[in-house]
Amino acid sequence: MSVRLTTATARSCATLDLAWPDVYFGPGYGTASALAEEAEWRLVHWHDRILVPYLVRRVDADTNDGISPYGYCGVYVRPDTTPGELAEFWAQAVSAWRTAGMVSMFLRFSPLDPHSASRVRAAGVAGLDPRGDTVTVPVGDGAAGVWNAMAGRSRTAVRKAERVGLTADLRPASVDDVAAGTPFRLLYEQTMRRVGGAPGYLFTDPYYRALAAGLGKDLLLAEVTGSDGATVAAALVLRHGDRAHYHLSGSDPAAARDGANNLLLWAILRWAAETGCALVHLGGGLTPDDSLFAFKRSFGGRRSTLHTASVVLDARRYRALVAARARELGRPVDELAAGGFFPAYRHGRSR
Repeated sequence: MSVRLTTATARSCATLDLAWPDVYFGPGYGTASALAEEAEWRLVHWHDRILVPYLVRRVDADTNDGISPYGYCGVYVRPDTTPGELAEFWAQAVSAWRTAGMVSMFLRFSPLDPHSASRVRAAGVAGLDPRGDTVTVPVGDGAAGVWNAMAGRSRTAVRKAERVGLTADLRPASVDDVAAGTPFRLLYEQTMRRVGGAPGYLFTDPYYRALAAGLGKDLLLAEVTGSDGATVAAALVLRHGDRAHYHLSGSDPAAARDGANNLLLWAILRWAAETGCALVHLGGGLTPDDSLFAFKRSFGGRRSTLHTASVVLDARRYRALVAARARELGRPVDELAAGGFFPAYRHGRSR
């Protein structure tokens, strides 16, 4: 079969019959992510054998760069794709990106698809860097199996939450559920400010509207309420086939001390186990193996490694942009280039 790369937009994808490997690959999620990045969503693909969704971001009047939508997608490679086919596809993709004036591409691979990451590494088309672990909880054996696999301290915290009158519920999320000023938005935004989250994590109304419209019934809202009916913890969950992703969450600190966050996660895991999911992806911590990561691991999760790929498409232009940014920051070019942030010319910028 001859490899033929196709580039698609969110609109043109409506006419394609593609099997999306996960929620992060499709235009429903990608359109919302593009709004958050002030970017445009694109997809290069070879049928549904190889898929690379990305966001096109403006660098200057003549230059763009690309990045995977926030979350986990990177490159999907169907298992029956040969190394030669992947190499041919990648050569076509790089050519198309260069023609479009793109200087670099940053890809975040899915921790749930180690096969694709290993195929990309083996083909030598892009170098992969491990960026820490995320937590995946198997739920295919039912709610009882999930409960028994949880650490004792997590079960104790759930019982405490129930004892003080907290209850949890999970339902499809409407646009009204994620509007400004709703309990979820207030709790999430307060939590981000409390933990010092970057401004980019405070998503705007258009982002939430696009997310609700793009995912429909596959966007769910989990809430924990107190005996007075007030919401004290909430999270958005993204459903895709037999998997669910814990997306954004927030809680009241006082309620968290009563086990609200434990009850929230237990409700999500129980719902997933009872509705045919095989796993729930909880994501990682703020830093490797921090307290947030340990909290997620206490629910019986296993480690799944996140890999990224930093691809320079136009080396001359990339060096010039890094040099210009180094001058703006008053830092040596070599120090900025070797600092671990990619692309280096965006270091210190909000986007």
